[in-house]
Amino acid sequence: MATRVAAPGELLGVDELERKIIDLSEQVELKKEEVKSNFQQLHGLLAVRENFLLKEMDEVVIRARQEVTEKRRILQEMYAAREGLERDLTNNKLKKLLEKNLRAIEDEIREEVARGVNVGWLELDWKREQLEQSVIDVCRVVSLKEKPVTTIDYSVKKLPVWSRDGTGSSQITNPMQIAIDDVTQRIFVADNRASRIQVFNREGNHLYEISTPPGPVGIALTDDHIFVSTKENLVKIEKSNNKSIKSVETKNRVWGITTNNNSDIYGCENNNKSIIVFNKDLKFLTRIKLKTTQVTSDTQTHSIQLYNDNMYVMFGSSPPFHLQIFTLQGELVRCLIKKSEIDWSYFFSIDQLGNIIVADWSRGQIKIFSNEGEVLHTITSDMLPADQKFVLPH
Repeated sequence: MATRVAAPGELLGVDELERKIIDLSEQVELKKEEVKSNFQQLHGLLAVRENFLLKEMDEVVIRARQEVTEKRRILQEMYAAREGLERDLTNNKLKKLLEKNLRAIEDEIREEVARGVNVGWLELDWKREQLEQSVIDVCRVVSLKEKPVTTIDYSVKKLPVWSRDGTGSSQITNPMQIAIDDVTQRIFVADNRASRIQVFNREGNHLYEISTPPGPVGIALTDDHIFVSTKENLVKIEKSNNKSIKSVETKNRVWGITTNNNSDIYGCENNNKSIIVFNKDLKFLTRIKLKTTQVTSDTQTHSIQLYNDNMYVMFGSSPPFHLQIFTLQGELVRCLIKKSEIDWSYFFSIDQLGNIIVADWSRGQIKIFSNEGEVLHTITSDMLPADQKFVLPH
């Protein structure tokens, strides 16, 4: 099926672009069975060659490799056609987000192809479907972000159980900080005792896991990288292949971390009442001493979020915990959440309206505070359906 090219001056909408990408998908479907058959034949020939070392089969294997190369060429032509559609995107913001998302997936495809003939074509086809889904995801994210958020519904709903306690492939034991990818909407969870990051999609389906050094606690995301704080290190992981590319030792254990618009990493030094700052290449930039008299000598610094050029920091060593606001220079602005309002909470989030979401695992509650410290909403276990009870939320 021929792909129509936009006439000069013609602007194609997102729906039209998605339809064209679906057209490309139909072309791929026509070749899928042929690709499967070629790969199965090639796999069988390689297995025979490996098991019985039959030299006379070398020519057959070479021909099979040539066929795989030709199929690869066809796939690249389809990618080129997709790139032609991308040039028709007139929304610069959409195009920027799309490129970031697709770049990582295409790098994975190139890496797998480079490994040789043992490439799973079904897996490559799955990644093609990811490319298409990326367009849909990015369109949804841009649509949501372009609409001003005025209210957020925190009413309790019956939700699917994403994971249970354990060390299985989709399980989590002692979850710590959570981060959400703005583009893909994927959820990254620091699985502390299993020394890994668990990744879910926005529907709660487990996608994959990323191995880390022992004891991951904090996690933060940028466009291209994942940053993780562990017992002794701050680790930088490439999003495109989920491989660690750099690690620095942290003398004072770093707990919760976050990033600013420049991809600098801000981390809480757990026993030092300080914020340590690294650039995106994990080069040390500065250490910010938090100037507060409202904590004791044994109070620990657990997590941090940045909002409106201020640092929001959670303190505590034993109940009660409390949250304070500081300038970027470490000067105290005010105590936002008082000690009497939460017992035990290591981590928190800030929503688009500036409200603070705190999981108080000692009380078995999730509380939402305004940016002035007023309690807006409290979610307790007895408000949930019988099969949805939670205990000790982090």
